[in-house]
Amino acid sequence: MPRRHVAAGALGFALVVASSACSLSTPTDQPADTSASSATSAAPGSESSGAAESSTPPAENRPACARVEGKTPREMAGRMLAVGVTTYESAEQAVDEGVRHLFIGSQTDKSILNGQGDPARSLAALEKRAGEPLTVSVDEEGGLVQRLSEIIGELPSAKQMAETMSPEQVRDLMAEHGKKVRDLGITVDFAPVVDLAGGQEVSDNAIGSRSFSADPKVAADYARAYSEGLQQAGVTPVLKHFPGHGHATGDSHMGSVTTPPLEQMQANDLLPFRELIDVEGMAVMVGHVEVPGLGEPLPSSVNPAAYKLLREGGYGPRHDAPGFDGVIYTDDLTGMKAVTDRYPGPEAAVAALAAGADVALAAAGAVEIPDVVEAIRVAIDDGRIPEDQVRDSVNRTCVTE
Repeated sequence: MPRRHVAAGALGFALVVASSACSLSTPTDQPADTSASSATSAAPGSESSGAAESSTPPAENRPACARVEGKTPREMAGRMLAVGVTTYESAEQAVDEGVRHLFIGSQTDKSILNGQGDPARSLAALEKRAGEPLTVSVDEEGGLVQRLSEIIGELPSAKQMAETMSPEQVRDLMAEHGKKVRDLGITVDFAPVVDLAGGQEVSDNAIGSRSFSADPKVAADYARAYSEGLQQAGVTPVLKHFPGHGHATGDSHMGSVTTPPLEQMQANDLLPFRELIDVEGMAVMVGHVEVPGLGEPLPSSVNPAAYKLLREGGYGPRHDAPGFDGVIYTDDLTGMKAVTDRYPGPEAAVAALAAGADVALAAAGAVEIPDVVEAIRVAIDDGRIPEDQVRDSVNRTCVTE
């Protein structure tokens, strides 16, 4: 049976690991069903969707993970970090620092994937070293963004999928492709992109063919099918990039990025998230876009107002989006200038976690993992990252067999 995340859920030496930490056991944790509602949100313009209908249980009702029972919040710091790995040795270092989410990127030595090299230097060996299940993630969108094509074959871009395939065909394609991904030991795919196609006026924003459509309904329908295919294969899909990158100007890899004002986002870019946010087993990635009218002028990945909007819901044209209680990842905090120009090294991870992220992703930075973990510990000690938040985040990212 494929391993699953109990609620949809890197730094240094290229280890992007979305923390698959198991949750802290505390006297206030109460057993409960941890899955989000599987009911589908109504299409834009319908009357049935609403935050009150979401059956996602509150964080305090999620059962604690026995693997970390008795551990303190500061001992869980590494579990709030996803690290991009390059070599087996860098992955070992991350695991030894308490990181439980490894990211497979373009620069990763693919021989560490299960079945691709020496079994003693594989993801399975790393999991044995950790003594518990690991989360292993990848950017395997298709088209311009795929990391595994030389091993498991090419995927068409989201744009090509929507233009040449039905949603049912996309579901079948991703179920087949997802099985190949899962056989390598990878459990999370940072896909699908649900950003809208923004048109020629925003052609510099790094989305382009990564988008299914400029139509929010079409984008949501194809993203749903894509996600369902991954889930059939035992891989967790991650919707990105909340609150929407499609109409932003600029590329967050190169510098600051600004979207239209929040009121305009409500009628367009936020709609695919509204349609998919309470689908069971989904996770979400928050991007680095600045949204005028959404709190302080900060990248969403370090903006408390962005996380509040995602957690509480209430966005969209009728302000009826369900709240989200699954795993929230940041976009890469180490290789994208929209963030690195503001926050040096470990401080980017601290800022994102303090704002409300469950897992800080460091995929491409030259930051030492021990320094990042220690910075998170210090932030827990001094209250910038509240202990209750640590427990909730670790609970969300708990992995079961």
